[in-house]
Amino acid sequence: MARDITSGFQTEIEAKVLSPIILVKAEFDSGTLRFWSGYGEITFNGEVYTGSGDLLQMTSIEETQGLVANNVSFELSGIPSSLLAIALIEDYRNKPITAWFGTLDNAGAIINAPYELFSGVIDTMPTANDGDTGVITVNAESELLIMNESGERRYTDEDQKTDYEDDLGFEFVSILQDIELAFGAGRLD
Repeated sequence: MARDITSGFQTEIEAKVLSPIILVKAEFDSGTLRFWSGYGEITFNGEVYTGSGDLLQMTSIEETQGLVANNVSFELSGIPSSLLAIALIEDYRNKPITAWFGTLDNAGAIINAPYELFSGVIDTMPTANDGDTGVITVNAESELLIMNESGERRYTDEDQKTDYEDDLGFEFVSILQDIELAFGAGRLD
């Protein structure tokens, strides 16, 4: 059995008939958008997801043995131009986005505990608009991307001022390398 999936989910994906779905949740300052790859509304984790039918596309996610920060793109097409305002106006960088793979039973209900395919943050969100409808492509980076960022800091005046512009604590650090101190040369009385 694969990791992090329930026995009910495992049974469903091994069944002769499979009804797979993708759920996507993107969190913005103005509110959270929730879409799923079907029609109508569906509830998952107590939250309502709006059906996007064939309008929601997602690139494949490559899973590796190593700890790798993968990226993924989501494309939502045929949407009203009013929704494009989120991509054009809203501060979307580094906002959380999550995608799950789930299955539906014969009654159209979600089998418990869909598998989390991706969890990360939004990087870019280019748009295309033909006047009536538009396309939003959400390019997201894995949360593991933070591990690639340098945590290195320097003991310099310039580095200190990036966080505290009025701090003078490191103002003379650069001249310390040119100072010669003689220890044990005698006492000054």
